[in-house]
Amino acid sequence: MMILHVDDDDGIRALTDLAFSLGGGATVRSAASGAEAISALETGCRPDVILLDVMMPDLDGPGVLAKIRQLPGHARTPVIFMTAQSQDHELDRLLALGGVGVIIKPFDPLALPGLVNDLLRRARP
Repeated sequence: MMILHVDDDDGIRALTDLAFSLGGGATVRSAASGAEAISALETGCRPDVILLDVMMPDLDGPGVLAKIRQLPGHARTPVIFMTAQSQDHELDRLLALGGVGVIIKPFDPLALPGLVNDLLRRARP
């Protein structure tokens, strides 16, 4: 599995990469901004899932998702939002935007691969 992880926090990106390299069975490509993620997708990156931070400068996660959905070949790429916001109305909003799940930060890095796989399994018909 190939994951595109979009987060402006260097530490979160490193932690996610480490989590999957320790037995998560996935390759992680990181992007430090929404613009970097869009560029990666436009130049051939074909992830199986996108882990997308909600709060980022310049272009937030929902804005990035809207742009992703306009790119050829990415209308159905699963997106899992990652956020520190845990209120039900915020989680519902993110799911309504088209996320297949939401991971609350801080997260347990050892549990992250299983959580991502569970969310993807539940999202598939």
